[in-house]
Amino acid sequence: MISIRKSLSNKLSLSIILLSVPTFVIALGVLFSQSRHIIRKEAVNRANSVLSTTMQRVYRNMLTIEMGTNANSWLVTRHLNPDSVLELSNRIVRLNPHMDGCSISMEPNVFPQHGRYFSAYSIRKNHRYLTGDNQEKDSISTVVEEQYEYFDKIWYSMPRDENRPCWVVYFDESDSLALTLDGMLASYSKPLYNDDGEFVGVISSDLSLLRLSKVINQEKPYPNSYFMMIDESGNYYVHPDSSSLFTHSIFDDTNPKDQASLIAMGHEMTAGKQGSMAVDINGKSCLVCYQPVPGTAWSMALVCPESDVLAGYQQQTYIVIALLIIGLAVILLLCRRAVPRAIGPRHELLKK
Repeated sequence: MISIRKSLSNKLSLSIILLSVPTFVIALGVLFSQSRHIIRKEAVNRANSVLSTTMQRVYRNMLTIEMGTNANSWLVTRHLNPDSVLELSNRIVRLNPHMDGCSISMEPNVFPQHGRYFSAYSIRKNHRYLTGDNQEKDSISTVVEEQYEYFDKIWYSMPRDENRPCWVVYFDESDSLALTLDGMLASYSKPLYNDDGEFVGVISSDLSLLRLSKVINQEKPYPNSYFMMIDESGNYYVHPDSSSLFTHSIFDDTNPKDQASLIAMGHEMTAGKQGSMAVDINGKSCLVCYQPVPGTAWSMALVCPESDVLAGYQQQTYIVIALLIIGLAVILLLCRRAVPRAIGPRHELLKK
């Protein structure tokens, strides 16, 4: 009788466990999978929000430079003489704190007394000094640049050849701006025309890429996330590895088999598209959100390592495992107590 009782109790306990454990495990698995999806979705929304905010900050700086340049360019052609050009170059930088420099470069022999070359250049020094009212102000210097063949420089040739204002990024070999990152500049260049409609020169307002990088990196959603910016060919303009700037592109050293996602994202960015992708970068899985920079052929992206994005999810893994072990232990304990009590009346009936 006792063996029958034990056999029946064990069979019932085993049946209950076989029914409840899979249900319990499947429920936790679905919860675990859904939580991963929710975390990734929230990460994408958060990254896109930060990217959009940063893009607005960058665009505001660029728009301010455009407006400052456009508002003063007509004065150059109205007062077309060397002294006025020098004064206007200084004025534009002085009145626009977002600018790091401004050059007004003329066509050959516009000023016969200066011959083939004349370029007035004002720069904002990277140091500040205190005035009498204890307010900090920038130190601005204005000079006539040394004679060199600036007509082939991209900041001069592009607006001249395309007959329109444009943003360009270039490397200043002389590194004349002390606050730049190895002479790397973003410049808004606009062609100048006299009253007869003849092209007479270019006004170019500079933004240091060092300053631009600081503006971009003011806010990051995760500890190891970073921003990068590329041009229409994929060349890096902003990147945490400064050695890659101007020398490497997003397509360099990529294996089509192992880094197909990175190549696909590069083509998306150079095509001026907006979106988000899961990308493998240097052997690390990353979530990347990207969008074009308004008014330019550039594209900016926010790279978030999945190790940061899913940090909370990894902690949740340990919680789920602990819940699974505790849940199974509780099920076994309840079965050992509930089943004998449930079949007790039947045993009493068998005895009688």
